[in-house]
Amino acid sequence: MRIFSPDELDVMAKAYGRVMDQLSRERPSIEVIRGLVHEIGEAVANGLRDEDALAAAVLRRSRIDALP
Repeated sequence: MRIFSPDELDVMAKAYGRVMDQLSRERPSIEVIRGLVHEIGEAVANGLRDEDALAAAVLRRSRIDALP
């Protein structure tokens, strides 16, 4: 298991918030949330540090419906 730095955790939290803001009004299931967190963690572990780019990439990879 990888241990993330405080800066990485901050990026992850901001990206998660941006993803949740863009999701449709329906609350996603716990399985969807777990998948989002996993995708965010992997992207940060692979070097992605821009919150907006991270949120967009996670939504795109997860194929989750966002608000128009």
